[in-house]
Amino acid sequence: MSIKYLDGIRLYRVLSAGLQRVLEREDYLNKINVFPVPDADTGTNMAYTLSEIKNDIQQNVHSNIADMSDLIADSALDGARGNAGSILAQFLVGLSEGLSNYAKVTTQQFADAVKIGKQYAYQALLNPVEGTILTVISDWSDTLQRLSNKYSDFVEILEHALKTAEKSVKDTPKKLKVLAKAGVVDAGGQGFVDLLNGIQEFIREGKIRKIKIPRILKPKIKEIEFNEKYRYCTECVISEENINRIKLKDQLMALGDSLIIAGSKHKAKVHIHTDKPKTVFEICRSFGKVFKDKADDMLQQQKDAHRQHKRTAIVVDSTADLPESILEEKNIHVVPVRLNFGDKHYIDKVTLSSEEFWNELQNNPVHPKTSQPTPGDFRRQYQFLATHYESAISIHLPAKTSGTMQYAITASKALTNFPTTVIDSNNVSIGTGLIAIRAAEAIEANKSSDEIINDINNAIKNTKIYILLNTLEYAVRGGRVSKSKKRIADLLHVSPILSIGTDGTIITDGEIFGRKNLYDRFIKYVEKKIPPNSQYRIGIAHGNCEQRARNFEKHFINKVGKENVFFSQIGPGLGTHAGTNAMGIAVQIQDN
Repeated sequence: MSIKYLDGIRLYRVLSAGLQRVLEREDYLNKINVFPVPDADTGTNMAYTLSEIKNDIQQNVHSNIADMSDLIADSALDGARGNAGSILAQFLVGLSEGLSNYAKVTTQQFADAVKIGKQYAYQALLNPVEGTILTVISDWSDTLQRLSNKYSDFVEILEHALKTAEKSVKDTPKKLKVLAKAGVVDAGGQGFVDLLNGIQEFIREGKIRKIKIPRILKPKIKEIEFNEKYRYCTECVISEENINRIKLKDQLMALGDSLIIAGSKHKAKVHIHTDKPKTVFEICRSFGKVFKDKADDMLQQQKDAHRQHKRTAIVVDSTADLPESILEEKNIHVVPVRLNFGDKHYIDKVTLSSEEFWNELQNNPVHPKTSQPTPGDFRRQYQFLATHYESAISIHLPAKTSGTMQYAITASKALTNFPTTVIDSNNVSIGTGLIAIRAAEAIEANKSSDEIINDINNAIKNTKIYILLNTLEYAVRGGRVSKSKKRIADLLHVSPILSIGTDGTIITDGEIFGRKNLYDRFIKYVEKKIPPNSQYRIGIAHGNCEQRARNFEKHFINKVGKENVFFSQIGPGLGTHAGTNAMGIAVQIQDN
């Protein structure tokens, strides 16, 4: 078979074939990922980037290669994830620029466009490093240039260039000491070669077929210490008419390393490792509209990749108000909710701490709006966990109060090879937190999947949260309570106690009349709900009133012991409506 030209349809097909190979190699690529940090997500990032491209363009395939490559580049910028994904996206932006004047291309024209893609990839990085995906792209491009006058057949020229790329990635340890020390090749470079291999397979066979990668590909990697100076892999996309990328780079470069700014003057993809994702996003917003923002915890990813853990992962959203120490101890993974104070956008507990949230809530005249994580947020989390765990259990807000459950279910269905059980906690805040702790304990005890689910269901049935509202002001501002009801409550000095009903809706469980000894009476109210002679756990969450909450903590420690009392601060999910001085007490009756 001979191929003399490449058009938009063929470009789409070969990219789809390459994606299939990368998806099948995702786990292996994650395992050999040691540069720029050993957070074991290169395979996931490249697979996610390519999947986003295909999902975006599969209903809009053009025969014109200029139009097709432009769509691919735009989707790549929107979906690019991680260091390797961002470099790949920038390469595709340059490739699109090189193809912009053609309906279809010859081998010579394609080689020239690839050369522009290579130049764009290098320009995106503040400090390009050889021995990475950049080197492999460069060597592949140089071979295409050298042979494009000799070969007019894409089958032949791509076959020769693939051999060069394979040798290039094999030699990456010679150029980068950290790879030689770990005994692996560069994961990004290998991912690019896998992409090319998938393309070549399609060209030879004429169809996309699933290629089974032998399970013997378990790389022997020498332990690499996580010595990254920065914790968060931070990314976003900026859209504006005229983005000054040089000025943007100047303002961001002092905030971290591994800085990549891909894209064009109309759309830019920012990638940086930093401890200040909030500042990064604030700077980016000064250059245009920001979307697709995220900040992954590389320290957590590195621990998942390299430390011993059980086969099942626990996932919650950030409304499960647990302190970081418990999340770390119990190995509970968190997908953050998002919130806005007007045009200020935040990622819960990443770009906005609980303390900062309460300060904003009290002093910002604009009332915040919370939004659940997107299906993409969940999919990225599940996709990463799939390379390090055999399954996951995802525990979330009641479906009747939030769309979080549905988004988690949607994302879980997209990963057919990674069993993910999504569970409605029928609880909120520290109540959901107690259920997640119980799930983690069942996993730690090496219980079977059925036993773990049974323990979780029992915990849900036996966990009840009670929330005392000191004021209805914030519920009114958030539209949950009418002003007239607040006036009546204020007039009668009524403080409502909220809970979650059996159907998952928020209910008024009771009221306390009068302000005298309000919080002492709240404790007594909760204790009356606890069955006599039962063993139980307590979760305490407060709305920016720590000292009062510490008194609650002491009270219950005297009752059930320190090991059975968990303390946290109410986050934005509940705090937006509960307001300052709200208090939550969750009671979890223990099975005999």
